[in-house]
Amino acid sequence: MKKWILAVIIVLFTLSGCAGIQNNADPDDLAAEYGPEHPLDYISDTDNTNSDANSKGNRYGYSRNRADDPNTDEKMTMHDVIDRQRISNGISNLLVQSPEVQEAGVLITNEYALVAFRPKNKEDDDVAKHVKMITESIVPYYYVTVVTDRVQMIEDLEAFKGMDARSKGGHSSLKQLVNDMRSATKQPKTEKRKADETHM
Repeated sequence: MKKWILAVIIVLFTLSGCAGIQNNADPDDLAAEYGPEHPLDYISDTDNTNSDANSKGNRYGYSRNRADDPNTDEKMTMHDVIDRQRISNGISNLLVQSPEVQEAGVLITNEYALVAFRPKNKEDDDVAKHVKMITESIVPYYYVTVVTDRVQMIEDLEAFKGMDARSKGGHSSLKQLVNDMRSATKQPKTEKRKADETHM
């Protein structure tokens, strides 16, 4: 008799535990409710407090166009799709979250990803390489990434904040800054640079 009562109790607990899940529940709805199955499936925009926008930001993007589509924007360039301010914010946030970087200033232009940073440990020679690798993993492949551990150059990068990319005087000043950064810090060789050299 005791075994029979124990079996009934176990069955009741099992059924009550499954009562919340409907038989025809969509697996995607369950994933949305309980979270992703894999950490790479979850992307969060913590600056946005609108839950509808957050759910849209956590989804993959897809678009399909044809050359003869009348709605195709013929004037669109790569620069129209890249939000330079958002990329620079993202890179600087990721860099200071790493255990090696205390402070970082990032400038994203039409062709350069420039990073000046303050390392936590000045004796660590690999910090510049890690900073460059993180930056290169985020920006488009055609960007030239230049890094420096000269802390004063954070202010130099900040001077270009909000500058119009078409400014002729700004462009020559930018070229000078890039040269100064390269002479201040030996640029580490990364996998991207090795690939570029073999294809030149």
